[in-house]
Amino acid sequence: MNYQRLYRVLLILACGVWPVSGVAGPDTAHAQKPLHSQAETQLMEALGLVQKGDYDSAISDLSDLVAARPNFRLAQLVYGELMVARAGGSAEATVSDELLDQRDALLEEAKSRWAHRAGLATDGKVPASILTLAPQYKHVVVADLANNRVYLFANEHGTPRLIADFYATIGRGGAGKQKEGDMRTPVGVYHITRFINDNSLPEIYGVGALPVNYPNALDRKRGRTGYGIWLHGVPRATYSRSPRASEGCVVIANDDFTTIFEHVTPGRTPVVMTDGMKWISVAEATRQRDSLLAAIESWRQSWQAIDTDALVAYYAPDFISDEGLDKAEMTAHKKAVNSAKTRISVTLDQMSMFRYPGEQDMAKVTFNQDYNSNNYNGESRKTQYWQREEDGRWQIVLETEEN
Repeated sequence: MNYQRLYRVLLILACGVWPVSGVAGPDTAHAQKPLHSQAETQLMEALGLVQKGDYDSAISDLSDLVAARPNFRLAQLVYGELMVARAGGSAEATVSDELLDQRDALLEEAKSRWAHRAGLATDGKVPASILTLAPQYKHVVVADLANNRVYLFANEHGTPRLIADFYATIGRGGAGKQKEGDMRTPVGVYHITRFINDNSLPEIYGVGALPVNYPNALDRKRGRTGYGIWLHGVPRATYSRSPRASEGCVVIANDDFTTIFEHVTPGRTPVVMTDGMKWISVAEATRQRDSLLAAIESWRQSWQAIDTDALVAYYAPDFISDEGLDKAEMTAHKKAVNSAKTRISVTLDQMSMFRYPGEQDMAKVTFNQDYNSNNYNGESRKTQYWQREEDGRWQIVLETEEN
């Protein structure tokens, strides 16, 4: 049995984190006990058995897996390689031509899946991109594009709690969409706009799709173009796709899509897409939140005090409004409006704060605004993009009524 060849070829080449004996297998006992895809868990456990030298148990477990999931091509390849090693033959004898043609992509998938299992240990930490969540957001989705992973979090009193994570495919061009047709997946903070049932979709989208609002206001300010960025499933003939295989969408297994769909609210649930996941302590997230919140509160108080000069000082020189007003135009407008005010009351609630991925020291803040004055009352949903300057001051670079 040529098991040592398999160990070196499959495990080292595919998942280079295993070059020496004695390395621990996948760490599946995370403190937060997230839900994983059952099929992926079975595959990772089988690979762990191979690493430990328990090849017969791995073959037995994989036999059950491929019988239950005949469309899981990576599992089929690993099972075929193990059978080859046991028989002492060549891969071509037991593995289909289709799998052999896809071997490089499948090994990249194996590497991505194993690296996640071997490396994730959140230990009560939270994503650096989420500072606080409003009560209206029951869940939030985070896509780690660099590591082909989608995380599902529950909102626990404003703090995200990890409840599930899944392998994902991203755009063929990688992360950081800039223009239509570049095959890249965007980096930013979005929200799910609607659900599209599989009855209305071609088979390539699997059991359904959840479009997000790319390009958002910041994307448009940055000159980014394109459309049709979705979180969706896969054709039923396959279990998963290679790490970079979409035209820019985030693609997950159909079972995983169903799990996420059961927890999201179209038109509301945030989706954070980041090119590399960073985890920080809850204490650090609180510190960053409070720093930004202090600036927002001072902005609100300046407005409420009808101190227009203090108010417009919170807007960056390159500020732009939803209506296309620059800072000079906005300042003139504020002064004209406030000249007729004798009383202003501004109340903010349902506030969420996100550190904006892909931008230097930027945060996206969303909230409900209740404005009352002596001659006008109104409620609105507002989004602001705050930039922290080199001197530590926070300033608003973009303001819109779009989530």
